Amino acid sequence: MGNFPDVESREELCWGPQPRTLAELRMYGLSWAIRSKPEWQRKISNPSVVEKWRKEAMDQQEGVRVEKRLTPNMVNYVLTELAGYARLSDPITGIECGPFDAIWYSDRLVSNDVSDRLRAAVTAELENVPDDLKDWHPGSNGQVLDLVHPSLYCIVYGRTCSPKVDEYRASSIRPDPVSKSFCWLPSDFQVDATDGSAKLVSPYINNLHPAKHKLMYPLVESVVSSVVPLFERVLSQINGQGKDIYRDIPPGSGRMKTKLNFGTWAGYNSKHVGDTIPCIWSEGDVEWREGMRGDEFTKLREEAPKVLPEALEEYTGELERSIAPFSLRGKTIQCIIKLANIHLTTDNPEYAGGSWHVEAMLNERIVTSGIYYYDEENISESKLAFRLTTGDPTYHEQDDELCMDILYGLKRDTHCLQNLGSIETKAGRTLAWPNVYQHRVAPFHLLDPTKPGHRKILAIFLVDPSIAPIPSATNIPPQQADWTFDALEDTRNDPDSLFSRLPPEPSNLIHENLPRTFMTRDEAEDYRLKLMEERTGFTQDHREELSYSFNMCEH
Repeated sequence: MGNFPDVESREELCWGPQPRTLAELRMYGLSWAIRSKPEWQRKISNPSVVEKWRKEAMDQQEGVRVEKRLTPNMVNYVLTELAGYARLSDPITGIECGPFDAIWYSDRLVSNDVSDRLRAAVTAELENVPDDLKDWHPGSNGQVLDLVHPSLYCIVYGRTCSPKVDEYRASSIRPDPVSKSFCWLPSDFQVDATDGSAKLVSPYINNLHPAKHKLMYPLVESVVSSVVPLFERVLSQINGQGKDIYRDIPPGSGRMKTKLNFGTWAGYNSKHVGDTIPCIWSEGDVEWREGMRGDEFTKLREEAPKVLPEALEEYTGELERSIAPFSLRGKTIQCIIKLANIHLTTDNPEYAGGSWHVEAMLNERIVTSGIYYYDEENISESKLAFRLTTGDPTYHEQDDELCMDILYGLKRDTHCLQNLGSIETKAGRTLAWPNVYQHRVAPFHLLDPTKPGHRKILAIFLVDPSIAPIPSATNIPPQQADWTFDALEDTRNDPDSLFSRLPPEPSNLIHENLPRTFMTRDEAEDYRLKLMEERTGFTQDHREELSYSFNMCEH
């Protein structure tokens, strides 16, 4: 098996996924609207309920332009596909498919006991600090409170003391998407081969003190254990990327009627779904006639007969076939831990939403992101939205912008991006998705503007388990100078320790030289700002590259 895909990979960009037709994305939307209903799995066995859904869906097509309508085939495919989604669900853990492929969630993966103890531990050990020590995230308008953030006390190349760091830095990874200065620091967890529970095997979790935050450690392990099944499902659906692209048929969605292309490519006889969806022009494109005005030509093209995308008559089992089982049991996984709150006040009652992004850079090799939304109070509905960078359509005629607009929503010189839907991020929900999807926190606000409100998360970023381990807390000692100062003070005050017997001069010399090896808080915060500046620049510089413009010329 090859490495899992990452969004910064040049090869993955060149062979990016074909865009889905707008028709198919509307099918995803209809399916998700049904699967968001309470007890949908029970209701699909009731023919009268299913027929009610069918009628509602078809009634909503009245008055919709023909190229934007869901056809009876599309609606029937969605309704018959629900049984496939139900078979992929786990009634024990509550794990279900989300709004798009490889997005998985559950509302009961984490027990109420763990949730209650997590809230109490966070309050006691992380939030109960003086106001002047609260770590409000830079640039967040005083709304995002960082409790544990991987950008603080991160790996700093040339500063962090570990031979593994420079060894990794000097590797043959492509240089462009790789930070030359920083890397987040994961911790290693061993996943039990029998029950799938995760146990921390690194000495510590970055920014969680093993003694001062001792209540947090078993709780983080519990949440990581709960998220492992979600990670496995995400990896199972993005598994199998190492196919021979010259000879294997690229995977399609299986929903839409397509036609195969035959030919010779790179010396191989190939059969591939290059022109996945037929062109809309059933009798050829409308030709420009001499003397025709531009608006006349546009109107003629809009009214000309077209072949619009069509779905298969019913579900054919593609969902189940898209899964290539991948287990993390018996493996050591690397996870980057983050805890953060969003606080709204009567003076600051609205959260404007986040920016579109993927997590980290190629140094961290994050393949999957998971979030546990463990607490919220007095806030409106909040959602996490997803979108995907695609390749441009394999087939189109020169300057045929209308065809590409109708099929894919792509216009000349627009970015190859497709929205994949969104999911509510209510308290108690655990969610995971592949890090090739860009995501964005949607805006939300106080429900009662006279009272404060908040939302709290524990995020877990999984390093690609198919590659060699990256530097972690297993081979990099804690960099926090205050942790070391406190440990030395405890040792100095222990009458049984040898350190307490040292005369003041060598003891003071040790203290004076600690900052050369370890980072002070001010130094760590300075590095964090530089890391944020670097990665903000990376996101801005690569946004167009990762969503390159669609060129209407022949190729």
